[in-house]
Amino acid sequence: MEAARRRQHPGAAGGPGAQLGASFLQARYIPFFLILFMYFSGCFTASKAESLMPGPALFLVAPSGLYYWYLVTEGQIFILFIFTFFAMLALVLHQKRKRLFLDSNGLFLFSSFTLTLLLVALWVAWLWNDPVLRKKYPGVIYVPEPWAFYTLHVSSRH
Repeated sequence: MEAARRRQHPGAAGGPGAQLGASFLQARYIPFFLILFMYFSGCFTASKAESLMPGPALFLVAPSGLYYWYLVTEGQIFILFIFTFFAMLALVLHQKRKRLFLDSNGLFLFSSFTLTLLLVALWVAWLWNDPVLRKKYPGVIYVPEPWAFYTLHVSSRH
């Protein structure tokens, strides 16, 4: 009888279609954010003149921030993202005391992460009182997935 139920629901009880746990999904992003932070740590210069972002790069901050927003919300990796962001902020403040400034690559990455944090905050504030999503994502840290919002509110209208 148990085998028949597993055939009906392939993801049930650790069957072949079982979904991976949230901690595993978050853990697989650790190398990505670690490499981003290592790259960011090399993006400092002693010259304030080299600390300017080119004009065309400003247009790319928005798509980059939007990409990271989707990665953070859909991947449910807000904790990992916020730790990386604060580590980057601490490094910027530490290097500022040494009179080192972010170069254009560092400014781009830091601006993208700042925009991402703003977008996540707006996303959470907008969906804060949604009772269905609140039930689906219980706990202190509430960051609903865009796909869950789409399936709940957008696709049901069609």
